[in-house]
Order: sequence, then C-alpha cells, then structure tokens
Amino acid sequence: MRLWRALENVYGWAGVRSVWREHMGDELDFLQPLLRPMEELAMSVPWPGTIEGRRVVMHEEDDIVAVDEETSEASPIRREDIVLWRLDADTLFRGAASALGLTGETASVGMGTRLWWLGDFVPVEGERFPVYLATTRDAGELVKNAGYVSALSRRPFVLATPSRRPGSEPLSRLLDGRSSAWITLEETLDWRGEGVFAARQPLGEVLRGFVGEHVKVATAGAGPRFPTPPGATWADVRIRFLDGHTVSVQVREQSGRFGYADLGMVNAKNNTPTVAWELLRTFAEERGHLTWASRKASADHRKRKQVLADRLRAFFGIEADPFEVDGGGWRARFAVEPDA
Repeated sequence: MRLWRALENVYGWAGVRSVWREHMGDELDFLQPLLRPMEELAMSVPWPGTIEGRRVVMHEEDDIVAVDEETSEASPIRREDIVLWRLDADTLFRGAASALGLTGETASVGMGTRLWWLGDFVPVEGERFPVYLATTRDAGELVKNAGYVSALSRRPFVLATPSRRPGSEPLSRLLDGRSSAWITLEETLDWRGEGVFAARQPLGEVLRGFVGEHVKVATAGAGPRFPTPPGATWADVRIRFLDGHTVSVQVREQSGRFGYADLGMVNAKNNTPTVAWELLRTFAEERGHLTWASRKASADHRKRKQVLADRLRAFFGIEADPFEVDGGGWRARFAVEPDA
C-alpha cells in the first residue's frame, strides 16, 4: 500500500496532483477524497528529465507556462496543474486510530506535522498507554522524535510509523531501553479508502508481549488485578460467592474464579480473610443493599466500606465508586450474590 510511503515522502503532505500521482500511482483515486485544495498555487511543477522541476509563470488566468531556468524554454500548462492539494491528516489519522481501537481525539503534538498522538491503547480498563505516530523518513529524526515522546509520556508508550525502513536498529534499541513498543501502520492496517481502515488483527494481539510486560492481570491463585474489558463499568461486574473463600467473577466476556487473596483482601499475619472480604460477603447476603435495618448493620461498616471500595477499584481497574448512597445505607453498583 503506497499511502504510507507517501506520508513519509511528500513534503508537508501538500503538492500538485502530479506529485501525489508520482507517489500514489493508481491508489490516488482512493486518496482523492482526503485531499483538500489550497488557496495558494504552486511556484514550480515537476518536469520530466529535471530534478527541481520548472518555474511557474502566470501571465493571465488562462496563460500559464512552465519555464526551464537554464534554457528559458516555456511550455504551456493548465491552472489545474498548479493547484496544491493538502492531505486531510486529521481525518486520515482518526480513521487509523478508530481501526486500532484507540480512545481519545487524535492531535498533532509537535515536531512540525510529523508527530501525532493517535490515542490511548487500553488493553484492560484502568490501563492506558499513549500511541504516537512519527512520519519522518529520516532515521536520525525518527530517533529524535522517539526521544521526545519518551520525555513527554514518562511511561511506556507505543510508537507507530507508516512503514519499517532500513536503518531502524537505533530506534529499536531506544524503544527497548524504555520498555516501549513499535508498530507500523503498513503491517497492521488494511486501507479501504477515504480514511476507512480495517485492522488485520486486534492491537492487543499485535502487542501481546508489551501487554504481558506492563499489565499484570489476575489468574486463579495469583496476580494483582482482573482483566476488565476496556470501557466496562460497575454495571458490567457480577460477583458470586462459591463458598466462604472463593468467588466467581464475570465482566462482560471475561470471567474467572478467585480467592480473597487474589482480591487483595488477605491478612498478611495469619493468611485469613480481612474485614473488607467479610463486608463483601455481607453485601452478597443482603443482595447488594446494606442499610441500618440489615441484620449485620454496624457503625464499623463506614470505614470498612471505603477499604472494600479501594480494593475493588484496584482489582477491576474501574475508577468510579463501586457503591452509592441509597435509602440510609449503601447499594453496590455491581451485582453480588451469596453462595447457594
């Protein structure tokens, strides 16, 4: 797909139609809806057999010539030959970000127009990694851009480039040293035209190693958190007690069985459940609604409820409060059920 190489090679993403045709070939028809005519006209045009092209001289609206600076030879050209067309990069990159499943509004972040923030990669709810796009073709500038992004993000990030060019070893070393990942749009996206893309495989699969390094999710018996799907809320969470020490958890398509230690509710001194776990069991027995009329109502629940809320936030990665005030007590925003 020649689009990605065109991003690297067309200066300022603006040029006369013949320039775009040179880099895009027959694929230009797909790109045309994303090209916007500029008010200014070209001062020179490409010309066969020359490197710098020919200078444009406009005598009248319908009398335009391309002049050879060495021979002064003048050849007539049309006005449409000197119209400059600029790529609508915002629309193009929004389409790429959407196909990759990123969140946020795509925007330029500096280094001219060559460095963009495409959005956040959210492998699980509560874990976000910025994805930047660097489009320069110069290896030195690319490494410079990566260093700028590293200083900007101060955390692991994903760097995307249009293609993977020779001489990229310094970039790989730089990103490896910062525990960040590198992808190319050429290898991850199929272009449908007019800013519409389709991912060849989910970004989470492409970045499986990166996710495994930076997102530690819980499995039965170990792990700090549940693999909550991106965008999930407490309304998607269902906790069912299987016995006094184990629960079944489901959030959308993700599910598993976990003990109180997996949820961070273990007493380190004697390996027994904490009072937060016992309060979670109480919420289950009360079908998620605990009031002063409940059988196990206690003034101690106020502090314990806050500890429980903190543990649940940490385990599921959902920032909102898992409880709401209701009828003189608290109601869980998630479904919680006792063992049979």
